[in-house]
Amino acid sequence: MCGYICFVNENNLANKYLNYTYKNELSNHRGPNSQKFYKENNFLAYFRRLSIIDVTHKSDQPIISQDKRYILVFNGEIYNFIELKNGLKKKNIKFKSNGDAEVILKSFIYYGENFVDELRGMFSFCIWDKHQQKLIAYRDRFGQKPLYYLKTNRGLIISSEIKDINKIAKLSKNSLTINKYLFRNILDNNDETFYDNLKRLEPSKKLIFEKNTIKISKYYDLKFSEKKKFILEEFLDIYNECLKLHLQSDVKIAFLLSGGIDSSSVVASSLNFKKNIKAFTVIPKYTYNEKPYINHFIKQKKISHEYINLDDKINVDNFKKALSFQDEPFHGTNSLYQFLLNQEIIKRKYKVVITGEGADEVLGGYDRMFLYYMWQLLNDNKIKKFDKIVFERNLNKDLLKKNILNLKKNINQNLTDFENNKAFEYLNSNTNKNKYYNLKWNDLRASNKNVFKKSLKNSIFTNDLQIALRMSDRNSMSSSIENRTPYLDHKFVDYIFSIKSEDFYYNNMSKGMLRFAMRETCPKKILNRKDKTGRPGSDMYFIFKKVFDDYIDLLETSDLADYGFSIEKIKKTLFKFKKKLNYSSSLNKDFRNDMNFFFRIYSYLVWSKLN
Repeated sequence: MCGYICFVNENNLANKYLNYTYKNELSNHRGPNSQKFYKENNFLAYFRRLSIIDVTHKSDQPIISQDKRYILVFNGEIYNFIELKNGLKKKNIKFKSNGDAEVILKSFIYYGENFVDELRGMFSFCIWDKHQQKLIAYRDRFGQKPLYYLKTNRGLIISSEIKDINKIAKLSKNSLTINKYLFRNILDNNDETFYDNLKRLEPSKKLIFEKNTIKISKYYDLKFSEKKKFILEEFLDIYNECLKLHLQSDVKIAFLLSGGIDSSSVVASSLNFKKNIKAFTVIPKYTYNEKPYINHFIKQKKISHEYINLDDKINVDNFKKALSFQDEPFHGTNSLYQFLLNQEIIKRKYKVVITGEGADEVLGGYDRMFLYYMWQLLNDNKIKKFDKIVFERNLNKDLLKKNILNLKKNINQNLTDFENNKAFEYLNSNTNKNKYYNLKWNDLRASNKNVFKKSLKNSIFTNDLQIALRMSDRNSMSSSIENRTPYLDHKFVDYIFSIKSEDFYYNNMSKGMLRFAMRETCPKKILNRKDKTGRPGSDMYFIFKKVFDDYIDLLETSDLADYGFSIEKIKKTLFKFKKKLNYSSSLNKDFRNDMNFFFRIYSYLVWSKLN
């Protein structure tokens, strides 16, 4: 896990960046173990390294080919690099290091641009071809590692983090993206960022920059199939293979553990390959306390575990610090807790963290996915199956069908929950509301085919997973920690999407395949859970109390009025909320929805001030 920035035909900005970064250690958190640069007439690559595999300086970057033609900078981990390396050795190709970066460069030189198809892992990397004066950049299939780019009049800047570009290019804010965020909480759903002209390379895509022209293409796509049935042995084989690959490391590994099936399955299964396991859990302030499940798990599995209480660290300064690492506003409060948790983990000398991230999106863990699934059953005329599930789950059939019709309508009209959005309550009376109805949510449309898996794919490549991956990457890297997600190995994801939609609810349970596969591995108390709780960051009102005074101060000098909001209306409601915040008990649903909106506003205010 590392960070880099490249300049093509931008010598003035490149020199400015070098002078700045050596004085201020810009983005040093992404690579505290070494920093180096490569520079020629019209190209600069600056690299910061976090050493995980081959911690010697032999794997420091940029890596230069033997003939001096190619220069590589790479951020991420290639989990099958040993297999790829052995294949190249059979072709008499020599290696100087024991790391994965050299394998990437030599695979590219030997196999050509399509070599990326063979990579298993998380990655973003750039290869400069000195002879052709061409830059080639790749981002991993699901967007675990970041890559941003800015096309200028003279050339191109490409970087792991926005702040590196922003410090020297002085980017302006993107009002359309801000509107999408403020009104609909849309983040990371396309190539747009919160800054004008600054783009993110989307997952599964390749960028080529040559002759001052950018060409972007897709090298991977998630395909649907309804041909295969769930077979336990096949599932376990690929699940354990992916997990074993993710456990490779030359440094200490920790695990994040909740009381849910995703992380519990990862930890429990890892015991097959790793004896000494250390897991961490954040203790929530008020709600969503999963201690009974976690305590049961650690007692049964006999693992080393630590609860971490972060309450005393919730304050304005830490909120701003966490947001500064994100470069863009928060989606939810969990990001703050995640940031603080990583600070505690690095104090305990762990440089790699294994999580259950991605399971909800890949295996259909969200409640709304079940609605898509039932919609698909109706589309496929599987009425008996539909009725059986309704009966077994004791559902209201008429209400379910009504919800499906509303879902279909909202998707076709691109509305989702927009009509009931809290933002509209706080607009100035003279604001034209109609213009906000054109803000796009996603690209999913009603269809008579594969609507369930289309919803999963949409959740993977826009919004849900993309938000989570951005948050976890920045939060882990802020403490120089590598975050790994076994559920996002593309071999596992491809396998899951080849299985019939019906088996996603095997035994009529959410994530049914995983639950059944783990019946001999995970405690029954966890496998049989039917509820899905939020993460500790859901204690929104607790954070709100801590930042209230700063919130009011920021409102006074904000630009929210430029986006149609009434500052007075917002303040009036905030002071009403403050009275309710004297209570430490859990709050009703309506109040939490209000708080979601007001948290979003505060996040924007802080970000806007930082930028």
